[in-house]
Amino acid sequence: MTPNYERLLEFCATERQEEVFNSLIKTNSQAKTALLLDVGLKRVAKIVARVRLAAEKRGYDPASNMNYPVAASLSLKRISTNYDSDGNVKQQWVIGEQAKIDQEAAIKAFVDGIQEEIKPVKPKLYRGSKRASTDLVSAVVIGDAHIGALCHAIETLGEDQTLESSTADLRAAIDYLVDCAVDSTDGWLINLGDWLHVASSHNKTHGGTEQDVSANFSQIFRAGSATLRYCIDKMLTKFQTVTVVSALGNHDNDAAFAMGVVMEALYEKEPRVIIKQPEQKFHFLEWGTCLIGVHHGDKLNANRLCGTMTRLAAPAWGRTTFKRFWLGHIHHKTAQEHDSGCTLESFHTLAPTDKWHAQSGYGAEQRITMITLSKEFGEVSRMSPSLNLVRAKAA
Repeated sequence: MTPNYERLLEFCATERQEEVFNSLIKTNSQAKTALLLDVGLKRVAKIVARVRLAAEKRGYDPASNMNYPVAASLSLKRISTNYDSDGNVKQQWVIGEQAKIDQEAAIKAFVDGIQEEIKPVKPKLYRGSKRASTDLVSAVVIGDAHIGALCHAIETLGEDQTLESSTADLRAAIDYLVDCAVDSTDGWLINLGDWLHVASSHNKTHGGTEQDVSANFSQIFRAGSATLRYCIDKMLTKFQTVTVVSALGNHDNDAAFAMGVVMEALYEKEPRVIIKQPEQKFHFLEWGTCLIGVHHGDKLNANRLCGTMTRLAAPAWGRTTFKRFWLGHIHHKTAQEHDSGCTLESFHTLAPTDKWHAQSGYGAEQRITMITLSKEFGEVSRMSPSLNLVRAKAA
């Protein structure tokens, strides 16, 4: 049964939804609307499903004899329908109530709204070297970026950090590493979590710890998303296929999920970009004899991490020789060889130390890392330039 698009138009909540439904009213075809608006057919179908669900929540669903929606400020509490002996509606009571705030549903609605508004990038022709290696993959491993953190040198004895300086350092670092990378068909962009400093406009971590921020959350989210896109686009200039993994951090869990969905929508028409599912806490990448696990590194010790790899990636564990877990969270370099045969490694960050960590005695070198793996021989090279070198090359 074709939906009544004209009737559903009043339940649209965003400009994008209205644009899609106005087109559907004219074409009466989701496929034609997808072509006219230059979006994926699945995206159109999702928008239609979302608007129909919004209509149902207010009491409009003709297929279920629900034809009298409650006001937009209310949500449907219940409908009581009295049918006659022939199955026709005799009487109907539609009862609404003040809408209740569901935090999880609100976050999902926020993500869905962002996704709807995004116009996917157009596919780019690969112009890399014809001699690019299919045996090697270069992985740019980015430790906790903490975009949006506020640091004052006078408090930390380190350096100031603003929203602009943190994103500029990341762009300079990705430029330098991609230019230095070996010619290979594949590249990995590994974000180890805490890409953003806070999880929401409350300026707190996912667990509720208050943070000093250098901008409001909308600015932080936009800057973080734009910087991640910059990194992906830069890698597309060198590699035929770019795989993006973003770990969910303890600072930015919900925001990281939202940003992952944004990247999915942005690159849905670009087959050269593979966005790993943003909902997952654990990620596993297999490259020949290499098995790489990616996790933020919070709340789990070495035994539990390695045990998780043997369970969740059991087939790949059996096929591979070189097992690694790449972790963030602690902001400095560590490596531990576990009895299981897996090596766990944490990485530096480019971000300076904030007030709390500095006054608690924490600190480490500011670096970024790129690791090159061979399908047959495992890790064959790595480079870990300091922040000073990255800035010098960008100057």
